[in-house]
Amino acid sequence: MSLPSKLQEIVDDFASMTREEKVETLVAYSESLPPLPDRLKELRDKMEPVPECMTPVFLHGEKQPDGGIIFYFDIPPQSPTVRGLASLLANGLNGSKPEEILSVPGDFFLPMNLQEAISQQRINGFIGVLAHMKQTAVKLLSNGS
Repeated sequence: MSLPSKLQEIVDDFASMTREEKVETLVAYSESLPPLPDRLKELRDKMEPVPECMTPVFLHGEKQPDGGIIFYFDIPPQSPTVRGLASLLANGLNGSKPEEILSVPGDFFLPMNLQEAISQQRINGFIGVLAHMKQTAVKLLSNGS
């Protein structure tokens, strides 16, 4: 399986962690998730919802001049696990080309053994966030914008 290098590093890091380290790292990722930029707050109603998550999760992707995509998330701060998982994906995929994002297997996270630290319901939401990031990549690829 070939992943974008930043995402592969994250997978490798999590694979070697204890359960406690995984939880601590997800909290750290949660705290590092930047707030939604002011210019996107007006577009919040048009952001892509992720219904697979029980927590309200919205994402927006923008194609950069170099062809890479940057993802922005709007997730309540009182949902640190969900924020951490979204931040993990953003850190691993931001700047990747649409084709690279689309090539990420839906089960790429299995070596991370996330089930040691989070519920299956959270893992399902994580899979949903990745699926919506891929849908956004398809839209940006077909729009050319």
